[in-house]
Amino acid sequence: MMKKMIIFTCVLLFIAIALFEYVYSDQISEWFPSHEVSPIVYNAEQEETSQTEEESVNGEDSDSNEEKEVTINSESELFIGQSEAEIVDQFGEPERKDLSSYGYEWWVYPLSESSYAQLGIENEEVVTGYFIGDIVHDLPIEWASSYEEMDDIHTFEEQVSARNSWGHFQFELSDEDQKIRPLVQHSDDVWIQFYFDQHTNQVSSIRIFNHDVLIKQRPYSVSYRGELPEELAFTEEEQKLIESGEEKQIFDVTNIIRHRHDLDPFDWDEPISEVAYLHSMDMFENQYFSHVSPQFGELGDRIEAGDISPRLAGENIAAHYVDGIAAVEGWLNSEGHRVNLLHEEFTHLGVGVHQDYFTQNFLTPWLQN
Repeated sequence: MMKKMIIFTCVLLFIAIALFEYVYSDQISEWFPSHEVSPIVYNAEQEETSQTEEESVNGEDSDSNEEKEVTINSESELFIGQSEAEIVDQFGEPERKDLSSYGYEWWVYPLSESSYAQLGIENEEVVTGYFIGDIVHDLPIEWASSYEEMDDIHTFEEQVSARNSWGHFQFELSDEDQKIRPLVQHSDDVWIQFYFDQHTNQVSSIRIFNHDVLIKQRPYSVSYRGELPEELAFTEEEQKLIESGEEKQIFDVTNIIRHRHDLDPFDWDEPISEVAYLHSMDMFENQYFSHVSPQFGELGDRIEAGDISPRLAGENIAAHYVDGIAAVEGWLNSEGHRVNLLHEEFTHLGVGVHQDYFTQNFLTPWLQN
């Protein structure tokens, strides 16, 4: 009798937990934000052929390797608060301007094949920035060669507090957060988020922001007194511009990472980008997270439906990151997804972003006679 009662109690407890998770799924996501990405999926079906030769199909744009000169104002507070004119004086005119989902406009600077910067402009001044490649060591930040030495210099903490007109916010960094994306206060209104590559134990890139952008993004678990900033509403056209910009940023940052590892850059592939976008949209609309679509099947099925016949293909997916940049740094620190990013045989990349769902589709086409 006692055994039956224990079993009955366990069943009731399981049902209660499942019901709680279902009813309060949104709140749980806010309390414990997840940045986990799905395991890698390869689809590498190859037809039998008498020839197994492979060749690189990476095209090069003659202008893409030109380095742009940058003169950084070493006395600046890491650009935060600088005017548009001051940025143009240092970086020149941006290659493009991408709308963001946080109210600022990204000024995008692909400076060279090994250096890349984005400056976020709102109300005609810099409120955030992102830097990867050689340029990070030109910034007025004290540097060291390893995570441990950087921790000694900047002191990476588990709890970080920020205040502004909205209230008092305390961010809780998990062990993983502290290892791969610690947050430090550089000055009164300047914060630095270091992205580390845990496989090399070195800084991969950095992000800077003022109080307001940090609190808008809330990239960690947070408790607060006060009120949260209102989420911005965008028209359908604006949302598409945001997604298109993030797709290009993911592509740009991925190629900087490949250059760091002495690999050829990917070529952009528009047909496979459409396949990637449709998968991100499908995941968002049907609220699942998987390489296998309940309606459209596995990667191979979706590629075939897009009338694409690659020799080799792969896929990375991510969800609920603050933006595409954060998703790339997440993939870099996930061993399976890192394989795709740094795969020597993949030559082409397509990226699809819908809301906060991100898909990368990699492929290698058949040789053309």
